[in-house]
Amino acid sequence: MFLPSFASLPPPAQPAELAQVISPSQAELLGTTITPDLSSTTPISPEPTSDLTAPRPLGEANAETSVVRDQPLEVTADRQEFDLMRRLFNAIGNVFLRFKEAELTADRVQTDIDAQILVAEGNVTITRGDQVLQGDRLEYNLRLDQGSLTNARGVVNAARVDQDLRLTAAPDSPPIRPLPGLDQRDTVLQAEATETFDRLRFEADRLEFDGRRWFATNLRITNDPFSPPELEARAQEAIAEPLNADETLLRVRRGRVVFDQRMALPIVLRRFVVGRPYEILPFEFGYDERDRGGLFLLYRYRALNTPNIQITFLPSIYLERIISNDVDLFDAKSYGAAIELGHRFTRQTRVRGYGFLNTLNPNDWPSTSRAGADLFHSIDARNLLTVSAIYRQRVFNRSLGEQEITSSFGGTFSGTGIPLGQGLAFNYLLGGQYITAASDDPALPPKPSLGRIQAAANLNWGMPIWRGTPLPPTRTQGLRYSPRPVQPFLEFYSQLGGVVNYYTNGSTQPALTVGAGLRGQFGRFARKWLDYTSFDLGFTQTLGEPSSPFLFDRVSDFSVLNVGFLQQIYGPVRAGTQLQINVDTGRVFDTNIIVEYSRRTYGVVFRYNLDRQLAAILLRISGFNWRGNADPFSSPRLGTATDGVIRSN
Repeated sequence: MFLPSFASLPPPAQPAELAQVISPSQAELLGTTITPDLSSTTPISPEPTSDLTAPRPLGEANAETSVVRDQPLEVTADRQEFDLMRRLFNAIGNVFLRFKEAELTADRVQTDIDAQILVAEGNVTITRGDQVLQGDRLEYNLRLDQGSLTNARGVVNAARVDQDLRLTAAPDSPPIRPLPGLDQRDTVLQAEATETFDRLRFEADRLEFDGRRWFATNLRITNDPFSPPELEARAQEAIAEPLNADETLLRVRRGRVVFDQRMALPIVLRRFVVGRPYEILPFEFGYDERDRGGLFLLYRYRALNTPNIQITFLPSIYLERIISNDVDLFDAKSYGAAIELGHRFTRQTRVRGYGFLNTLNPNDWPSTSRAGADLFHSIDARNLLTVSAIYRQRVFNRSLGEQEITSSFGGTFSGTGIPLGQGLAFNYLLGGQYITAASDDPALPPKPSLGRIQAAANLNWGMPIWRGTPLPPTRTQGLRYSPRPVQPFLEFYSQLGGVVNYYTNGSTQPALTVGAGLRGQFGRFARKWLDYTSFDLGFTQTLGEPSSPFLFDRVSDFSVLNVGFLQQIYGPVRAGTQLQINVDTGRVFDTNIIVEYSRRTYGVVFRYNLDRQLAAILLRISGFNWRGNADPFSSPRLGTATDGVIRSN
């Protein structure tokens, strides 16, 4: 049946009785005719506060409410009836209703023609674009775009939720299919193997919506496509309000994250924007022997977090220093602080800065503090212009160990991963800096200040030798311990590169590097024992002389063996190592110890570098747009020099 728009329906000419119900089953389904008065309905949720405001009652319009007029409803059902006296339309049995590209199915639907209020009951499913909502009872004001859904559950695409749930849009509607509850088990469902889980499942005792806002009570949401979920976020109350096409403001009360239905961690933040990075915990543990004296505790406070500006304060407590100083809690050297800044001017241009105070004693700041700023301008997807200013940057130069740049100012123009065809990729770097750093050249001061001009280029080539078949992306197979099915492979790779550094004291340091190796992984990480092994074995030979006046970029390792190994031990636990060996001297350097607990929805990684004396515990959550605990290895205060070129970690 196709109903014209409500405004065009003529008034009843004379009273009429409701059409007679023929079969007992239909009579039981229809029951007593209901005349819903939703104009006075109020949310059943607790009284809201100014911080967590529920949607308006269904009958209250406001200036921001989208009013929908003269829109037709397309209805099919086993039985349809119309009460001309009360102007009520009833559809009973296998009801299918389409309204502005949204589709609704239910056992029974009743519509008040004059009030334009719809009530659906029994196996209610609403589908629009990538969004699917299900529940027991739907109350919906068609004119004001307000409603509520009891015992709600569904699947939403976080990237398209605003577009798909606005009635003015016209997305393509996917087919409807049943959704398992979060407490049910499902072993047949297959999940898409993507970088992250964009589709999130949720359940709520009651879901209310008002224009663009959504209010949920006793909300459970998960990135896990299977049940019961490995990971879910729970909140007593939550409100979601889209800010733009890519971001949604989420406010929660009494939130927590539950792992494997057993362990729970509180969600400290009450307001955050889905689509921006957040830490699951505001504090983190780390280990830094050089700057922080060993084990430390850091608190991360995001003072400002907008799409274009981020300001974060990071006070630290140096636990190992406190213990070694006879638990002296008032020693200024037992505490530190840092700040991270970021600003995006345009889509192509952004700036990043940091400052670090090793202690809270001002007398120590000139020799212990660190700072830096970078201005990035993307020419296109592969070419980048960078201007940098650095004060006391740590640089790890292979077997020469950790060095320090006292100060540096300059810029680079670089390109990465430029495809040349036949598996070839080209990288280049052109730059110049004015640098002050340590030197052992007797003709120079201990820390000379020199200009440096640098040009580097290399070709990388990879050739697949063998590719295995990944397991299906199901809960018990391909996605048992990893967010994507593991594909076994074996690959040969090679590289050819060259670097030339010129210094204003007349020194030059040219270097030519060739290398080759094998890498691969075997097993599919689906069984409990020894079902995953990855390795990387490569060798590089550098032709050149250690002629740099500085220590931080001097070429000192000419024949290097690179070794990497990661092995599943039991279940989700994997362990491995990465290291480099100077073949000429036999010295081992840059050794990393890695222990990982991996699940498809989250993971915990412990990483320790023996040479740099750095350690971190990293928490990964797939698909929640939250960043795990900070990793000192990715800190802007650290860099790695390879063949005279500093490469970001």
